[in-house]
Amino acid sequence: MITQITVENFKSIENLSVDLGRINVFIGANGVGKSNILEAIAMLASERSGLIETKDMISKGIRIAKPDLMIGSFFGKKVIEEIGSCIYFNNLRNPECPLRYRIYNLNYLDVFSRWSCNVSLPPRGGMPTEKRVEEYDKEKDEKKNYISQYLIYSLSTSALRGITRENYELPLGINGEGLDVLLNNLPQEEIERIKEIAEDCISWIDDILLDKEETYKMQGYKLGRSISNLYFRDKYMQKKNNLFSAENANEGALHLLFYLTLFISKRTPDFFGIDNIETGLNPRLCRYLMKNLASLVEENDKQVLITTQNPAVLDGMNLHDDNQRLFVVTRKDNGATKIERIKLKPMRDGKDVQNKLSDLWMKGFLGGIPDNF
Repeated sequence: MITQITVENFKSIENLSVDLGRINVFIGANGVGKSNILEAIAMLASERSGLIETKDMISKGIRIAKPDLMIGSFFGKKVIEEIGSCIYFNNLRNPECPLRYRIYNLNYLDVFSRWSCNVSLPPRGGMPTEKRVEEYDKEKDEKKNYISQYLIYSLSTSALRGITRENYELPLGINGEGLDVLLNNLPQEEIERIKEIAEDCISWIDDILLDKEETYKMQGYKLGRSISNLYFRDKYMQKKNNLFSAENANEGALHLLFYLTLFISKRTPDFFGIDNIETGLNPRLCRYLMKNLASLVEENDKQVLITTQNPAVLDGMNLHDDNQRLFVVTRKDNGATKIERIKLKPMRDGKDVQNKLSDLWMKGFLGGIPDNF
């Protein structure tokens, strides 16, 4: 697991350090740089043989811009022509020895110029022996592999319904593609766990089915030409007529099912980001989902960075658990992104009664809200 990440000179980030837990939630006003934090890590994850291709960056969930807009540019300061990062781990050998990234562009003013990347571990004193070199290379590979699997998921209801397919990352695309295929290939115990939580969260779900032989398709259940073989049964409808496909399911059920699959499956990344997790979800469901996800990251050894604009998400967190961390993202006077961790639920007026985090955020006690109107 990653314990700390530092980022320098990426988009709105001038110099930033964040200490991570297992589930990390970032809140703040629009445009302060929450997504940039997720994208900075995706930039590192795009590194392939020292060269970062545009298609790799897009497939990771990065919003691509001209090279000179990908690096920091602050009024009155000289432009630094590279992006830097250090990443610290706690469950691999030599955790005190971070993985260092240096991402640079030989001609950042050229629209089509490509990025290059150097990845290294700092030396540990003295001329390394042959054995130490071997351990050094193995440690570097382990850490790079943990980073390289990172994706930013930003769900599209059309992709979840099988109407559009733009991303081909396996086993799940960053917009929700491939959910039915992954569900069809999960062990039964994972399927049962997903169904258990899904049926608990959404009252109308009676069953979740996969039409492996496309029998339902041939009977006309997918007139919208969805490519998804995912189906639901509604327990409030007549049993002879309670089946419908993903293209007709409500978006909340699809988003919920995707997140449960993402967190439970052993085939999905161990480390990933989610941008705007609240999309398509009722506020109360957001709260309940977060409580479940906090347990699932522990059960399945996952680590996730999440952005949200919905205060209800915060009410599903337990900030007394050090694995659950809340960060408020704002901008400094010069426009650079800054971050502050909220460690405990604040109390007001000396009272021994803790207020809901959602109320504290909306009333301005946590920060991270627009203050220009």
